[in-house]
Amino acid sequence: MANSRSKYTRARIRARGRRRPRRGGASWFYAAIALIVVAFVTIGVITISGRSSADTPPQPGNPSTGEAGDHWHAAFAANVCGEWLGNPQVFETAADNPNVRAGIHTHGDGFIHIHPFTKSEGGDNATVGRFLSYGGWSASEDSVSLWAGPAADPEQTDWSNGDKCPPGTPYAGQKGVVKWSLDCIEQGGSVSDYKAQDRDVIAIGFVPKSEDLGVPPNANAAPDNDGGDTTPISKKACTTTVPGEETTTTVAGAVPETTVETTPTS
Repeated sequence: MANSRSKYTRARIRARGRRRPRRGGASWFYAAIALIVVAFVTIGVITISGRSSADTPPQPGNPSTGEAGDHWHAAFAANVCGEWLGNPQVFETAADNPNVRAGIHTHGDGFIHIHPFTKSEGGDNATVGRFLSYGGWSASEDSVSLWAGPAADPEQTDWSNGDKCPPGTPYAGQKGVVKWSLDCIEQGGSVSDYKAQDRDVIAIGFVPKSEDLGVPPNANAAPDNDGGDTTPISKKACTTTVPGEETTTTVAGAVPETTVETTPTS
């Protein structure tokens, strides 16, 4: 009798050993950890996205404390059918509302002056599209509306992919496409989406698909002195120097040197 009881006891012990452990407690633990991780990631994403346009440069100044904001400059030019247009005209208020001060504007010097007055035009909102909109112009991947046209057709300011260059332009009769470049390197997408950086060289244009925009005439210039850096821009890809050739620099307003021929006296 005692022997049968011991066998029964050993059988119960073996049966218990074969039972799978309950995992309900562990499942709840891991689920709770996962929820905590998801919550932290969500908070982080919201925080970063909230800062993207409010806390990243260029930042506006603080009028209440007198603290200066960021003050950037980017060279800007447009090439239509092989001809570089004149600089965009001066503006410091929005074209559609003269009561709105434009913190992204131009002094007519071929530069975008970027010193936001409000957070709405600072940070990631300081785009080329914002500048163009303030000036009354626009640009997308397949069309541009500019401030002037080429000398042969100055009234033609709107261009779309597939339009033909007018007679009198270097690419007369050829179909063009909208292009843009950064530091003299062609880019994809729309220039309007690009957040301009300090000392960029930005060019937009309408030229045949097989042609490059080239080096903007102000790629190595300096902006007007309005309180920001006035050091001339220097970008490796935008050099116009040919190896082995001597180059000269022309200063705006300078009187060109003249050579006077004289007859030797005996």
